[in-house]
Amino acid sequence: MNPLITYLQIVALRAKAKVQAFATQEPVRLRAALTSLVLAAAVVFPSVNADVAETVGAVGVVALPILVGESARSKVTPTK
Repeated sequence: MNPLITYLQIVALRAKAKVQAFATQEPVRLRAALTSLVLAAAVVFPSVNADVAETVGAVGVVALPILVGESARSKVTPTK
């Protein structure tokens, strides 16, 4: 197998592991980062198709806090 491909696969696996660790340790920061990325993409790439960019931005702003926020809420809400 090509050593470059092997190296890239190893780098990809390490990056995936670091992102997963970050997601479990810092869900609120992850939600903020993902929301910011979606909004930045909607602002930077409107020339592709303005309607698509607006829709993606709106869905991202609504869906990301809901999806990621539930795991964050369980970590910061006191248990009874």
